[in-house]
This record gives sequence, structure tokens and C-alpha cells, in this order.
Amino acid sequence: MTTYIIIGVIGLLLVYIIITYNAVKKREIKVEQSFYNIDVLLQNRADEIVNLVSTTKSAVENEKELLEEVTALRSKVNRNSNKKVDDKLEDAKRLEGSVTTLLGRVEAYPDIKYNSQYNHLQQRISNVEENIQAQRRTFNARVANFNTYIVMFPRNIIASIFKFNKKPSFEVTDQSKKENINVSELFGK
Repeated sequence: MTTYIIIGVIGLLLVYIIITYNAVKKREIKVEQSFYNIDVLLQNRADEIVNLVSTTKSAVENEKELLEEVTALRSKVNRNSNKKVDDKLEDAKRLEGSVTTLLGRVEAYPDIKYNSQYNHLQQRISNVEENIQAQRRTFNARVANFNTYIVMFPRNIIASIFKFNKKPSFEVTDQSKKENINVSELFGK
């Protein structure tokens, strides 16, 4: 009889471990999916910025170095698809800083504000920025859910056994870059 009880307890423990592992893994996959959504939007933003710069190239010829930096960061984000989420978040933060700087510098060229292609690209970038913000909120909510789930007892024991670690949130660390880029305001619209 005691053998059956011991086997039953071990069986229940194994079922609990399997259910908990699957629940943690499901949350981890949701975090990764949310990041991939941000990654696509960041790529889209980088492409739009390159289009914007190409449109305004004659006016911003002296910003060639910054354009090269944005292009290099964009390429780095593109070719590093196998990187960990943490590393890709750092690349995305650097790209975001360069894009903010570029948009601020383009403000100094009033003659390009009236170009219809430029205005169209400006609106597309603004839309992408709004989508990035929405996806960041989703990503950070899923990260918080994952992190909370794996630190609660007794799941924290199972999480540590299977080496599930807390995920970082997508935060902007530079105070000057925490606000959304208002492209319309930058170009007097």
C-alpha cells in the first residue's frame, strides 16, 4: 500500500513539473514572439529612415557620417537574427538613438519640409513609431508576466532546475530619448 502512495506522490510531482515547465515555456515563447514583432518594426523604421535620408540627401550631405552609422546599425540588426534577445535589444537601443539624432539634425533644413515624398515618409515613420511603442508595451507586459511566473514558489525551483532566467524589459536608458519622436513637430507640421 505504501508503495502505491509513494508512486502516486511521485507521479503527481512529475505531472506538476511537466505542467509548470510547459507553462513557463509558453510564456517564454510569447516573450520571444513579442520581441520579434518589435524587431520587424525596428527594421521597418530603419528602412523608412534610409528612405527619408535618401529623399533629403542633397540637403543633409554633411550628415553623411550619421547616415553611415544608421545604415551600419540597421545592417547589424538585420544580419544578427541569431542573437539573443538581450543583445538585439541593445542593438535596437543604439539604432533608436541614432535615428533620434538624425531626425533632430534634419530639422535644420527647412527646404525639405515641403517635399511631398518627404512628408509621406515622415508620416510613415510616425506611424511606425506608434506601432513600436504599442509593441514595447506588449513585450514589457509579457516579460513582466514571465518574470513574475518564474519567481513564485514553487515554480521558482522548477525554473531554476531548467535554467529559466528573468528576461529584460525593453527600456530606453537615455533620458533624452525616452520621449517618442514627434516627426511632425520636428518638421514644423
